[in-house]
Amino acid sequence: MVNRRLTYYSERNNLLNQNQSDFRRGRSTLDNLLALETDIRLAFLQRKHLVAIFFDIEKAYDRTWRYGILKDSYDFNLRGNLPIFIQKLLAFRKFQVRVGSELSDFYVQEEGVPQGSVLSVTLFNLKINNILNQIPQSVKVYLYIDDLYIRVDRKFKVWIK
Repeated sequence: MVNRRLTYYSERNNLLNQNQSDFRRGRSTLDNLLALETDIRLAFLQRKHLVAIFFDIEKAYDRTWRYGILKDSYDFNLRGNLPIFIQKLLAFRKFQVRVGSELSDFYVQEEGVPQGSVLSVTLFNLKINNILNQIPQSVKVYLYIDDLYIRVDRKFKVWIK
């Protein structure tokens, strides 16, 4: 219920970049694949080179900045019980690993979002969205979960100086 409400709020208020296609209604990994294919075909037709950079953020869910999630929630004008609920969901999380009948010691998860929680996907999407907002609009970029595709052209050289 909380996830549906947060998803509805983020979509209704256009909080997520249009080129972020993960776990969103009417979007999928096909959007990113078609964008790449289109870029390849256009470069071929125009007899130009295409340079693409692909990033995969390692352990993205485990390393998501919790304070940043709460700050972004505030910046998105979320007030009341929802941010409090999110804060409590993220606070002092610990887990154990079971192998056969053996349990490990407890491990405290100081950063990141809870693995397996439906709400974690939405919280991660809201946090990682900032990456797309930091890249100039002249640079073409697509995001699917923690996989980032950037099409590089001459304008990119100016951007990275």
